[in-house]
Amino acid sequence: MTMEISSDRGSEEIAVLKVSGFLDFSGIAALSKFFEKIATENRSYVIVDLAGLEAICSAALGEFMGYRKRFVERGGGLVFVGLSGNIRSKLTLLGANKIFSFYQDVRSAINAYEWDYKKQSKSVAISFPANLALVPPVRQFASRLVKQKGYSVKDAFRIETIVDEICNNAVEHGLTGPENTVDVRIAIDKEKIDITVTNKSAPEKVAVLRELTKPQARGGGGSNHVGTDDKRGRGLALIRMLSNDMDVDITEHGTTVHVIKLREE
Repeated sequence: MTMEISSDRGSEEIAVLKVSGFLDFSGIAALSKFFEKIATENRSYVIVDLAGLEAICSAALGEFMGYRKRFVERGGGLVFVGLSGNIRSKLTLLGANKIFSFYQDVRSAINAYEWDYKKQSKSVAISFPANLALVPPVRQFASRLVKQKGYSVKDAFRIETIVDEICNNAVEHGLTGPENTVDVRIAIDKEKIDITVTNKSAPEKVAVLRELTKPQARGGGGSNHVGTDDKRGRGLALIRMLSNDMDVDITEHGTTVHVIKLREE
């Protein structure tokens, strides 16, 4: 059996422990020694790379469980990566899949750490020609994206509706044609989705847009109210209702709509 500790260059909190060969009872002392070294270095998240592992005993698994608890108490965790079919089956038979997270490789585990523990945001940018026919694929992509990140079907449906309304507005009230684009940026973390949509302004429509988004005092509180007599006004009102924060910036050059939607489920 061989072991090796390496560091993730992007974070001092992550340690990668590579274990190869046969991890039986005789290797537990060495395993404990390596974990103690990791612990004294104040690492909180350990990725155990088992790509080279050929066999593992239940006692060794118990050692992993004990140290996982220790790292969890530090606000981190311990995960497995690179499992062969045989090792995965053995660990699953021992019930390890109910305690440990399995990832395909080290990079996948690091991404999970950044998402779950560091709550880092992931973002994607899309630019498409200002054509209404291209809006459906964009809204469907947004829905799939948030579901892939673990958001509920309800959240995904609301995001799809928001993106659909904003992009339709951007095309209808902006300059159209293949040379003019609508730019969409979606940033997502575990707690919220941040959407920004920008288009190029059609000069003759700027005044109408500003009127639609003009603050009107309704029922006190100084909140913005979008007139519901206009079709697009109803669309903007729907976006505001579905989101937690909405801001519209209209200039002679372009319109930018920024929406924040908090995770509900």
